[in-house]
Amino acid sequence: MSAAGQRIALDDARAGMVLAGDLVDAHGGVLLPGGATLTEANLNSLRRRGVEACDVVGAAAEAPDPAALALRRTQQLQRLQRLFRKHGDDEATAMLLQLLTTYRQNG
Repeated sequence: MSAAGQRIALDDARAGMVLAGDLVDAHGGVLLPGGATLTEANLNSLRRRGVEACDVVGAAAEAPDPAALALRRTQQLQRLQRLFRKHGDDEATAMLLQLLTTYRQNG
């Protein structure tokens, strides 16, 4: 993170925010350069790539909106169901899904 940036969850990032530094993948490849302005398209792309956080310039610490949090939690649970839809009744997979669901419901 740069000195002028604040680390936020990607789910809290909004179009129009500016990256404080390069956003890199697990292998060090630059996904977006520092100074880039986030758009809905690149936020969606980053979510598909599994990016969970980014450093942005001047992010204000706002109190989370309860309705927005409830909507995000519902969307996360729906995504888990979509990701696991093709997995049968395998005990280990069912346990993993349950653990992830519990984590998302309480997180």
